[in-house]
Amino acid sequence: MIKCPKCGREYTSLLPPKCSCGTPLEIRYDYSKVKINKWKSREKGVWKYKELLPPVEKVISLKEGGTPLVRAKLGEKVGLEVFIKDETRNPTGSFRDRLATVGVSYGLPWSNNGFIVASDGNAAASLAAYAARANKEAFVVVPKKVDRGKLIQMIAFGAKIIRYGDSVDECIEYASELSRLNGLYDITPENNIIGVEGQKTLAFELWEEVNPTHVIVPTGSGSNIYSIYKGFKELLEIGVIEEFPKLIAVQTENCSPIAAEIIDIPAKRDFTKALGLYVKDPINKELAINAIKESKGTAVVIREDELDLGERVLAKEGVFAEYSSAVVIPALLKLHEGGYFEKDDKIALVITGSGLKSYYVEEKERFSIGGTKLNILKLLREKPMYGYEVWENLEKPIKYQAVYQHVKELESLGLIEEAYKRGRRTYYRLTEKGQRLLENFEE
Repeated sequence: MIKCPKCGREYTSLLPPKCSCGTPLEIRYDYSKVKINKWKSREKGVWKYKELLPPVEKVISLKEGGTPLVRAKLGEKVGLEVFIKDETRNPTGSFRDRLATVGVSYGLPWSNNGFIVASDGNAAASLAAYAARANKEAFVVVPKKVDRGKLIQMIAFGAKIIRYGDSVDECIEYASELSRLNGLYDITPENNIIGVEGQKTLAFELWEEVNPTHVIVPTGSGSNIYSIYKGFKELLEIGVIEEFPKLIAVQTENCSPIAAEIIDIPAKRDFTKALGLYVKDPINKELAINAIKESKGTAVVIREDELDLGERVLAKEGVFAEYSSAVVIPALLKLHEGGYFEKDDKIALVITGSGLKSYYVEEKERFSIGGTKLNILKLLREKPMYGYEVWENLEKPIKYQAVYQHVKELESLGLIEEAYKRGRRTYYRLTEKGQRLLENFEE
């Protein structure tokens, strides 16, 4: 339960960023009782820091958090200490697993009808996994433009997918409305600050591992940079650090509503290939801007043509990042060229999501369930077929043995199933899961 410091209204389940009277809300703890020496003997992960997390009756966890921090080779080239915080190593491949473990664990008492989240992809994939782990339904409201790899994850985990609007901004209020009407527990950070408590543990890990002077954060909605700020703010209150690291937000030139206010440039709200950063009017903008300013940080905007550079450089570090994460590399280089860093600075780059979850090519998208497999699914949507019949109906030439292998793989993924047998022939049909995958790929 938290109480509004101004009007005294109490909140127990959904904890909005602001009270109905307009006062910002924040979950606080008894920092005088936190004994950080206890952390050293615990297993790595989000729940290692349970004294600074909301109390829950049951923890729903997939061993999230405790992600690797590696020294970047790039740092040697530019003469700086640079570290990569690899959040792609979380269970579903993104930092949002930190949000999901706390949001789902805390929300269990209010989730009889399931959970819901508005998301551009990563939070939806995370909720789908953690709700499945909790034996609860997951409803995800995602924009029409969403990375295909993330859609595959949502489908694989059994989420109910609702496509709504062109960007995540339009999904947030709709998810809130669906939550109210259908008794769903909403973990969208713009509607419920409980998940921020999970995300802030990234700051605790950075402090324990390297105690950085600067943290460069890909920024879309603003919830992650605010979460990291809150984590360091609590470390200040406990007394283990004396000042904030400088927080640096990175956005693209195409969509820069937060960065524009920090560096005083005209804000753009156009489409960006970095889909995770395509948030035109972030509700958390004020919180993010305050976090950057209080930490004496800054913001950087990068061009669309710099996204591939970021991805390539990180790949040479052994990290495959989505475009929305790869922005940190050109941001680091721009700041370095401008003389922003001192020689003894320790710079942490937060890589928020895996490149395995997204791939964007102008006018054409490639994804893991594509090509021949997608064509087989389309054929089986029309009617049940056996292997040879599928081979005959495929437009492009392919060996029969290859078709048989594709069919077996689709069956193992639960996208097709045996319909019936006639003699030695096994006929296959599309499953409900396969039907949902096709519907989402064709939107």
